[in-house]
Amino acid sequence: MLVAQVAGKSMEPAIPDGAHCLFRAPVEGPRQGKTVLVQLRDATDPETGQRYTVKRYESEKAKQGESWRHDRITLKPVNPDFEPIVLTGTLEGQVNVVAELVEVLSALEECGGREP
Repeated sequence: MLVAQVAGKSMEPAIPDGAHCLFRAPVEGPRQGKTVLVQLRDATDPETGQRYTVKRYESEKAKQGESWRHDRITLKPVNPDFEPIVLTGTLEGQVNVVAELVEVLSALEECGGREP
């Protein structure tokens, strides 16, 4: 388990800007549809310019021999004012799903604008 402060408005209203969130690592079971903390290796979040982002995870896979590969990974914001991050031809290791969201703990405005 880990706690991280999430910056940005792309996940509002589900996760307010500045909210502290509880995450569970590693992600157990399928990632599809889960809100996850992701490390981007070859891209950045367009909102924050950072290599870490929190988004809803969706992937499209294709069978390759006896295994599967990702054709496309889409990291979707909740806020419709923001575009999803779409990664195509994604190789294993370009995207590291660090943890899954368990609970939104607090937001700065709930604490009077200061750290809890």
